[in-house]
Amino acid sequence: MSRHEAGRQAGSLLLRTIRSGTSGARVFLLRQPGGSTVATKVTRNPRVSSSVQAQRHALMTKHFASHTPAVLGTAAEAGLDVIVTAAPAVWSLDEAIDRLGPTPELYAAWRDVVAALVTVWRSTARPGFDPAHATRNHDLRCRRGLQGLEDALTTDLQPPSGWLSLVINGSDMGSWARAFERLLGVGRPDFRVTCHGDPHAGNVLVAHDGTWHLVDWEWSGEHHDWRMMVSHLIGSWYVRDLLDHASGTVTAGPDGLVLDYVIGKSPRLRRFGDPAAEAYRRMTTPTHTEQDLSDVARYVALLLLREIPRAVLAGRRHLIAPLLGECVRLTTGEHRRHPTIRLLTAPVRAAA
Repeated sequence: MSRHEAGRQAGSLLLRTIRSGTSGARVFLLRQPGGSTVATKVTRNPRVSSSVQAQRHALMTKHFASHTPAVLGTAAEAGLDVIVTAAPAVWSLDEAIDRLGPTPELYAAWRDVVAALVTVWRSTARPGFDPAHATRNHDLRCRRGLQGLEDALTTDLQPPSGWLSLVINGSDMGSWARAFERLLGVGRPDFRVTCHGDPHAGNVLVAHDGTWHLVDWEWSGEHHDWRMMVSHLIGSWYVRDLLDHASGTVTAGPDGLVLDYVIGKSPRLRRFGDPAAEAYRRMTTPTHTEQDLSDVARYVALLLLREIPRAVLAGRRHLIAPLLGECVRLTTGEHRRHPTIRLLTAPVRAAA
């Protein structure tokens, strides 16, 4: 059975095919003979099975009942894992912004999404956080990111372990090994929260009437670090801006890499970052602000690191320098000057 065969249903009309995240999954949006629309997500050898995803969906339904599409069925066959859900809309919020621009209606939907997430964080906050119990383990994600970096770049650049010097726009930022050590070094929050696990605009479906729905629940759970969740809320906009506007070059030297790049514009961050800043302020405390900012910065850095293999695979090598350079910058004492972190500490602007 192929992914295409698993994604199609008898008598249905294929509306769209979407590649989902880093798992390699494909999502088939299908119009059923009766007129309803369903999403069939097909993954080969997934890290999280469809049956576990259904369990995590049930957890989210407790908190987001009117914003969580129903699971209609799951199956596993010949290494393919399938989960079928209702599809109350066919475009994600991210895609809607690309198609229609940053309209007031879409901004309002995003603000509502973030406000709903924060309400759940605050109501489910419990003392103690143990990374071993988290559905998203930072150490494991970092090491996967490192493996992806090595696989993507070592065909023409020496392995990261040999990068004794990273010269970023003229400044020597030290070795990659030291930067990676800093990336790993997040502290623990005082409390754990229940969250979707991957909250960004690509995982929010938005309908014509402005209603929204959370999808892709594989990392949902009751043991999350809210700082990691904030990093997704703000870092996803910054990543999109980099992909659209940044460009640079990487030159291999005898002791490491020379990265020269320009960031360009950041319109999504400016327009849609404020709700994340508001979320951060509602969750942090004066005694933990410095550590929280540092840890959000490291989590954003990881998002950039994990984007590099996809950029290389897509033939967009001009993005290696800005993605890697900004990743390293965010792990240093310069993180407070970074646009994502500056936004968290700036006065929150009035709603657009």
